[in-house]
Amino acid sequence: MCKEDKNKRIIRIVLDKGYDIQYASIDNQNAIEYLEKLGALHRLSDDLPVEYDLEDYHVTIDEVNITGNMYYVITAVLRHPKCENCRKALTDAVTGLYNRNYWEQIISGVTFQPRTQNFSLILIDIDNLKEINDNYGHMIGDKAIKIVAKAIKRSIRKEDLGIRYGGDEFMILFNNQDNKAADKVIERIRKEINEIAAEHGMKIQISAGVACHDCLRDMEDIIKMADRDLYKEKQMKKSKERQNSEKLKYLLQEIEKLRDELNKKVTQEGKGINNEEALKLSQKLDELITRYLIDE
Repeated sequence: MCKEDKNKRIIRIVLDKGYDIQYASIDNQNAIEYLEKLGALHRLSDDLPVEYDLEDYHVTIDEVNITGNMYYVITAVLRHPKCENCRKALTDAVTGLYNRNYWEQIISGVTFQPRTQNFSLILIDIDNLKEINDNYGHMIGDKAIKIVAKAIKRSIRKEDLGIRYGGDEFMILFNNQDNKAADKVIERIRKEINEIAAEHGMKIQISAGVACHDCLRDMEDIIKMADRDLYKEKQMKKSKERQNSEKLKYLLQEIEKLRDELNKKVTQEGKGINNEEALKLSQKLDELITRYLIDE
């Protein structure tokens, strides 16, 4: 964001759909005067976002969605007509989703304090991003992040809110939803990720946690609950991986034992092996190898 000084001043005003001021960085009376001076109210019917210069100000008007409610955000920057940082400060440059700054402003009320409604919250992170970075480089890792973000955009409604919370972590707010609906969205996101990743020859795995606002009292607790849910899924995956690893180890041992037994009988001096016995051992070996390949 731009730093305010005598020559650079940022004015930000947030209006609801009824044009009532929900937040202003200046007092309300001055905010009303600036809305008139900037001609902002006459621009709200235009296709947003819009940018224009008026006298000493560069003005940006956009819409934002907070838990299902749409708000107008009017930003006027004095003597700084190319303030791209101000305009883009709430958007993640890599994914195009909202960023953590946007989230912090929602929960802190520093920028505006919308009237929140019932919602569910989803936390998502990428399980194998470190593996992707280590094996293929950070550029491919960034592509994985973009793929997950694209899947999120395709899987949520316009009134829902997608945020890149940081690194490989994402957050989704669903207005008037419950955990079952959120679970369905997670499955849609996973399906989209698999389809998009396959187009790029990649395999991306995610874990997700869900919390519902009416289960708890404040946002911090909701995030903790969703994070615990996500952590539980990760632990279940690790436990399953360990179990699969032990199972595969056992199958390999059985395959080796059976192979040794078959070779021993075939090469045993003076006794040999009849066709029926060889066939049974061979069939059992094939079954074990098939089980191993399927489980792997």
